[in-house]
Amino acid sequence: MSNVSLRQLEYLIAAAETGSVTAAAARLYLSQSAVSTALSDLEEALDVQVFIRHPRGLALTNVGQQVLTDARRLVAGMEDLRNSARESSESLSGKLAVGCYSTLAPILLPRVIADFTKNHPDVDLNFVEGSHTRLEEQLRDGSLDLAILYEYDFGQRHIAKDLALNVVVSTPPYVILPERHELASRENLALADLAPQPLILFDLPPGGDYFLSFFGAENLTPNVRFRTTSFEMVRALVARGLGYSILSQRTNINMSYEGLAFVTRPLTGTFPGLNAGAVHLNGVRLTRRAVAFIDQCRTSLGTRA
Repeated sequence: MSNVSLRQLEYLIAAAETGSVTAAAARLYLSQSAVSTALSDLEEALDVQVFIRHPRGLALTNVGQQVLTDARRLVAGMEDLRNSARESSESLSGKLAVGCYSTLAPILLPRVIADFTKNHPDVDLNFVEGSHTRLEEQLRDGSLDLAILYEYDFGQRHIAKDLALNVVVSTPPYVILPERHELASRENLALADLAPQPLILFDLPPGGDYFLSFFGAENLTPNVRFRTTSFEMVRALVARGLGYSILSQRTNINMSYEGLAFVTRPLTGTFPGLNAGAVHLNGVRLTRRAVAFIDQCRTSLGTRA
């Protein structure tokens, strides 16, 4: 049966119901030779004679009658499967698995999850956090329906060609300084002022490349003192007076876990802000649940992108 296709069964049904290869071909909008070959291949695969060929057309053998019955059952079952899958994809119930870039998750996801679960209580929503690379892998292996990721664009694209991104929010870069830093009194800061200072680089890929690209664009060399993949570690080191940093996401609390304060300032220049978006596999039809989650992101985050 591994050599029997659903298409061959559909040709069998058409031939049995019309009584000839010619009429079946006309119904299926195919050539007579294509239908005739498919029926012969089906008989060979089943190792039985399904039809008796005669000058006026086709007649089913006794075995062929049973094959027709089974074929109709199988084709109907496949149609039921299609309908079931279609109904599932159109329903605002069922499972929805969402991933989120780790630094975005605690800042963006809580409000979206709270609003989404309130508006769509029948959806079984689950989420995971991780790096761009890991979340893209999970999109490809089917364990995630969506992933909230940054769209980095600084000479190289970090959303792969087999993925599509729907922008839900955009965030400009900013500078984070120790509360008593010599530059903290300024209303905004330029990279030329910052470059000699020790930099605490947020280096969770591809974040480090993104922030370093600012310096490259202005032919400056940053003084990288420490690298960390932890958003909160960046804030803690800055609050301790060990350097400055550049970040994208903001919180409402300008204080480290240790209770030490820091300040934030705008970064002057035409540096690209970061778009964050809901990413999914290209060519995959999104379920209504996934579309509703994307819409909720835009509503909850105040962005109509």
